[in-house]
Amino acid sequence: MAGTVITRRTFLAAAAASTLAAAPTHIECDVLVYGSTPGGVTAAVEAARQGLKVVLACPQNHPGGMAASGLSTTDAVRTELFGGLTAEFIAGVRDHYRKELASQPQELALTKDGWFYEPSVAELVFTRLIEKESGRLQWLRRHHLIDAAVTGRKVSSAELESDNGARVKITARTFIDGTYEGDLAAAAKVPYRVGRESKAEYGEPFAGIHYMNWRTGQQILTPDTGEASPAIQAFCARCIYTDDPAQRVAIEKPATYDAHLQDYLPLLDDFASGRVKRWGWGTRLPKRKYQMNGNIEAMTSANLPGASWTWPEAGHHHRARLAAFHVDHVAGLIWFLQHDERVPSAIRTHMAPLGLHKQEFRDSDHWPWQIYVRQGRRIEGRALVTQHNFTVDPRTKRTPKVAHPIAIGEHSFDVHPCHDRRYAVDGFMEGVLWYPKKAFGPAQPGQVPYGAMLPKKLDNLMVPVALSCTHVAMSVLRMEPVWMTLGQIAGKAAAVAQQARTTVADIDPDPLPRSLRIQIDPYPSA
Repeated sequence: MAGTVITRRTFLAAAAASTLAAAPTHIECDVLVYGSTPGGVTAAVEAARQGLKVVLACPQNHPGGMAASGLSTTDAVRTELFGGLTAEFIAGVRDHYRKELASQPQELALTKDGWFYEPSVAELVFTRLIEKESGRLQWLRRHHLIDAAVTGRKVSSAELESDNGARVKITARTFIDGTYEGDLAAAAKVPYRVGRESKAEYGEPFAGIHYMNWRTGQQILTPDTGEASPAIQAFCARCIYTDDPAQRVAIEKPATYDAHLQDYLPLLDDFASGRVKRWGWGTRLPKRKYQMNGNIEAMTSANLPGASWTWPEAGHHHRARLAAFHVDHVAGLIWFLQHDERVPSAIRTHMAPLGLHKQEFRDSDHWPWQIYVRQGRRIEGRALVTQHNFTVDPRTKRTPKVAHPIAIGEHSFDVHPCHDRRYAVDGFMEGVLWYPKKAFGPAQPGQVPYGAMLPKKLDNLMVPVALSCTHVAMSVLRMEPVWMTLGQIAGKAAAVAQQARTTVADIDPDPLPRSLRIQIDPYPSA
């Protein structure tokens, strides 16, 4: 049965609705962005600022992806390289704290000038960006992608389903995949990769199965070094803790504790041998909050190697179970460190004051509502980003120039364990790429080409997050400031294409970064 159609004339009235109860069964818009990650949000906001009718749909009830769900220490080594909406988001965080913590300079210093923040503050800033465009931007929360229709070389529509089972069909001129996993691209049958390429495929020294002594930065050679592998890096739940009795929510022993205990018991040997002498609370944030990440150096941590492998291609029900499994792993780990009498008393005493913070993640029992998906699918695009894009050529003294650059990939090679401690060699976990002095590691800022966001055979779909790259390259590109920049470029491209009555695949992308004050050359004077 045909549903009500929202046309240009009636779109503004409908844009105020964000729940399915007020939503029609069919929406027509200029741009559909699926996924409310930071890259998805910037794509939607920029497209709306350019005057387009935009629908931002997402499976979550919150905007901001990991930046608003525990990734409180923004991954940027050279913050001066980021402009556009990335800089605007950071400025929003900075302004918020300068007002709130004006009389507390020591607390204000913990925000690192806006680059470190509480998840609730990040969500507030993202929400403000979205709501400021409410006249042109309709936000559909808790909507899961069911399917995408393709006609010729274009995506023609996407079908979504809300949590209560009602469905909505959205037609648009341009589609943007803002998910970590590349779900919209996959639904449109875009070819993609998930695992790790071999060293031989693109000549990447760090590709494939890989062991690294991160203390020296040297590879540990094994017979299978460089072989392709389906194993991807570990995910984790990045939780917010506090020792403030007024805000502390005690961590309870999860019902699945016995199933996770086998992952914690090796710590007893680590404590006894002296391999592990202490356990930190994580990164200090304002208001006696601490954010604990999976430890890239540790054999056992909040990371859960192996449990991530099926996530990128899993349906949302399976992902919900995997997310709960990751949360239970962390809950059980902290409970173990606080209560198991076999744990050294000094560590139990040190960990005892920690609990969850009652002001964070209020609608998910104070646990993160989004686990840290460090990588998902990677589309096969019209350009490919590899390790070589971030490697300095000794002849030119710079990373390579690319055709139609639209952003800078800026970070160290950064990969968490792909296998658990049973596969460790000489005490180092398989898959890890990490350099403590990030700015001085082999990965240096490199250009990202426009074609990496474009599928080969679809002309009106852009993929700024699950873009075309290798596993090693994704370890640089997977940082939220980079994805935010690419998302904003995608939103601007959609507007330029609509004005020119063409597709995003057929526009000239070269003017886009300049128009948004986005840098594209890390070597401007070269």
